[in-house]
Amino acid sequence: MIDVIMPCWITDHETLDLTVDAINSIYVADCRMIIIDNGSTMGASVLREKADLYIRNKENLGYAKAVNQGLKLAGSVVAIANNDIRVSPNWWEIAEKILVNLDNVASVHFKMVGYGEDFNLGEEYWEGGKERWCSSSFFVVRNGQLYDEEYLNSIEDWDYWRRIRELGYTTAYTNAAAYQHKDSHTQEKIPNRGENDLRNRKHYHEKFGETPEEWFARLYPEQLNLSWRPFP
Repeated sequence: MIDVIMPCWITDHETLDLTVDAINSIYVADCRMIIIDNGSTMGASVLREKADLYIRNKENLGYAKAVNQGLKLAGSVVAIANNDIRVSPNWWEIAEKILVNLDNVASVHFKMVGYGEDFNLGEEYWEGGKERWCSSSFFVVRNGQLYDEEYLNSIEDWDYWRRIRELGYTTAYTNAAAYQHKDSHTQEKIPNRGENDLRNRKHYHEKFGETPEEWFARLYPEQLNLSWRPFP
């Protein structure tokens, strides 16, 4: 069994429907669903019913704090999921095989396609990259690092992966499992998004002395010309 952390901030029926679809697709695997309700204005009863462990915040604390609430309660391996995705039924089977066989891999990332598109699964995986395809909307990771809670709804993933790599771990990407993602569905609803992003970037630069893009270019120069999409 694997723990799945899903932060939710639901303010309309479309988001509630997307969330229910996401949960149902994930539940095909043997998992414990930890739902962090980040001050939703509707759908709390539905989330409580769907969750194995339900935590409700009185207000939206942001993505990093919500995920950390789940990580502190989760087991040694955990999936972290946005609530605007749908996953292929074999996601945990594939991730478990990679993590069991590769001790130096901290996280497994899956092929991402547009919402409603066919998964078109393959049989390939890359250990240590391709970093361009290691997205953070749905992934499986060895539990051990918390997010930096100074970030508010952006850049926290750059910081998180940087610290994992600095510990000597790598990532794995595979197209043998996949997920659909309705890009930025929740992000577009967040007030002061641009303002938050500037503040987050400033925090990252003060912490590491460079921008996330500069860090990526320094570590993975061979991937600078690699297209972000389509995923293989």
